[in-house]
Amino acid sequence: MNQNFRSKTMLNSAIAAILMAVTLPALAAGIPSSPEGTVRAVAEGLADRHPEILWQALPPTYQQDITELTHAFAERMDPAVWEAAFGLGSRTAGLLRDKKDIILSSSMLKAAGEEHEKVEGGWDEMVDLLDSFFASGVSSLDTMKTIDWEKYLATTGRDLMNLAAERSKADGDDTFDREFTQKLLQTKIEVISSEGDSATLRMTAPDEEPEDMQLTRVEGRWVPNDMAEDWDQNVAEARQKLSEVTDEEIQQGSMQAMMMIGMVDGVLAELETVETAEEFELAIQGLLGPFLGGMMGPGEEEPFEPDPMDDADGR
Repeated sequence: MNQNFRSKTMLNSAIAAILMAVTLPALAAGIPSSPEGTVRAVAEGLADRHPEILWQALPPTYQQDITELTHAFAERMDPAVWEAAFGLGSRTAGLLRDKKDIILSSSMLKAAGEEHEKVEGGWDEMVDLLDSFFASGVSSLDTMKTIDWEKYLATTGRDLMNLAAERSKADGDDTFDREFTQKLLQTKIEVISSEGDSATLRMTAPDEEPEDMQLTRVEGRWVPNDMAEDWDQNVAEARQKLSEVTDEEIQQGSMQAMMMIGMVDGVLAELETVETAEEFELAIQGLLGPFLGGMMGPGEEEPFEPDPMDDADGR
């Protein structure tokens, strides 16, 4: 993955997440009431590897909605599908770790040129993060039924950030600190306008173009305008879908999900047997062929080419 793209994506995601934060009860007094103060406080919290700060500037109602929807989803989800999906994710991480040299030496990745070195540099970090995530509390539906997102972010979330930072430092080119931590701390925040419950901030990160963000105050917390405008409708629709889904629909969806998981499991089983880059490439080609053919449908394997002798009327 392009390192600059990866770091820029991390930064943009973090800045966006800043505006989705809610103050924990114990920290509520420490979050400024101004829009720029809120953004700066959350930026500093993230830079200090405290992702629980993301649960801080959301209005209490939003926090409650997220928690209730998570618990309701976990109650309706098929445990077998959830367990199989996370098992598949963990197995994929293992494949990426065990077959690292084979995959990186394949012509598919070598064709990336200079980007190949950047992918290789971030490979171990990516695998470590995948391992940790798929082994975390969210891998259990029982945990999801009672999950406290504040605690999850303060523990697992912080552990993941620390792991990413440590791996980045160990690789010699501390991208995490340079492109994430330092940019968050050095981002300039300007108030373009602020009146009543509306405000516009201009965020200017080092070496980035300025980005204006429009905020709305809800229950004393500042959130993006589009979030405030769509929140109630989106939550209502999600609740309605969860309440209306039938046991038959859940069973049918579970069967389809397990079929797909079984197909992917077969793909992983095949890739786990390869010993060379050439075998890896042949396996990928052989495995993708049926998938692509199925997507195209019968009789569509070859693109249609009109007969040059046909006239404009198709005769």
